[in-house]
Amino acid sequence: MATLEELRAVILPGARAFPGVSLDRPIAWVRVLRARVPAFDALEPGDLAIVPASALTHVAAAAADLEPLVRALRDAGVAGVVLLEPDPDDAAGRAAVDALESAAVRADVAGIRAGRVDSAVLERSVAGFLVNRRAELEHQSRLLESGLEARALAGAGPEGLVAAVAEQLGRAVALEGPRGTAIAVHAPSGIPDAAAAVAAYHARPRRAVLRVALPGAAGPAGSLALLGDRPPSELERHTADRIAALLALELDRDDAVRRARDTSGRAETLPTGGPPWVVVVARQRTAESGDTSDAREALRRELRRLAPARRMTLRGDAESLELRAVLALDEGDRDGMELSRRIGAFLRRTVAVSRPFKAPGDRPAAEADARATLEAAESLLHPPAVARADRLPAIRLLGNLHNVPDGPRLARELLEPLLVGRPDVRREHLATLQAVLDHPGVAEAAAALNVHRNTVAYRIRRIESLTGWRLADPDLRLPLLLAVRLVHDGQEVAARGSRG
Repeated sequence: MATLEELRAVILPGARAFPGVSLDRPIAWVRVLRARVPAFDALEPGDLAIVPASALTHVAAAAADLEPLVRALRDAGVAGVVLLEPDPDDAAGRAAVDALESAAVRADVAGIRAGRVDSAVLERSVAGFLVNRRAELEHQSRLLESGLEARALAGAGPEGLVAAVAEQLGRAVALEGPRGTAIAVHAPSGIPDAAAAVAAYHARPRRAVLRVALPGAAGPAGSLALLGDRPPSELERHTADRIAALLALELDRDDAVRRARDTSGRAETLPTGGPPWVVVVARQRTAESGDTSDAREALRRELRRLAPARRMTLRGDAESLELRAVLALDEGDRDGMELSRRIGAFLRRTVAVSRPFKAPGDRPAAEADARATLEAAESLLHPPAVARADRLPAIRLLGNLHNVPDGPRLARELLEPLLVGRPDVRREHLATLQAVLDHPGVAEAAAALNVHRNTVAYRIRRIESLTGWRLADPDLRLPLLLAVRLVHDGQEVAARGSRG
């Protein structure tokens, strides 16, 4: 006999369980609360009671009426309750549903809150699940598949489709490209473990409870990944296999449309999400470096999927010397840095970002702005992941530090207390010092060093003990930062020379 938890996983995966009450209770049949007396035609042990908010406000118009209703459910031995949410503007319905949940928890009556669902449709689905579980599983998969098809026809794009899958399954979901790069990630609201699942995935991108390959003509076109620690349900396994081909087809269609637009040759083609816009520039590897035209085109195709068309377009083609993208800015990314970091991480090379511009005719100047910034950043021994055009003078200043008279000698004198002892200890001290000076706090420095923040705090105390410095001293931080850069750059130049 199916349990309430098994039914929830197949028919209502996004539903929230009542806190502290187990759903491991067998279901015999299904009943619906009606807006009349008697509210139920009958109640027998093992019944599942569907309670629409609209009917509840008629049957239990006053708070005092809820306790007798819950006692009747408990005394009848029901398997549980499914509460259906009211319309958003129905304050009385929301209050009644909240009160019934609280009363049910106190009476140890299991239940779930299923959102705004048609009670008649849900009754048929529950009955179908109890009579023929496999058939209902197939039916639910078809519903999701048809919903995705409708969204695809409406132009939802990869992000919209992933959001639909995640909301339907009640689980955080990621869509990945052929190289495992996240194209779209969605955490459904109201699912307790969704945000944590996404955070864990970003920390360890290969972490997923289920990963289904998307079929492609030349091998897998990517994958659909279900995130979190919960084992995948029957519905998730069945549905993921069914929708993989649809997602692959939508990715191909989306890419074909965007490639045609990006290569149309119209200089005024810009993402519709702007203005304002920024231009992002990176090197596009040439055939001399081992890339082929097909490999570069495949990389561009996957790069397009990092953002919807309204936010990003690519200029040029696989034969261009540079990768050039135009990004539309929005409230969540006002300077384009968040998306630029994703692009840089995907390409595994430095990218440069122009200043924002609002007139389409200003795009060429913004592109030149970003190109000059990229050239300056690449001249550094340790170029930043993302170089901003509004910081070009600072980048050029750092690139010319080695020309400061007596700069390297003075830097070594300042850092002398840390340049003694074993080589590994010296490297650790310098790396820690630079991370602390480069980042606003201990937590950020620890993340950059890939160690625990307590380890960084210990190292700071050790450095201050050896040197007598106080790293919070603003008059000392800037000279120390310049000295660390000069010493690091000098060591790297010497190492390169010895290898040559």
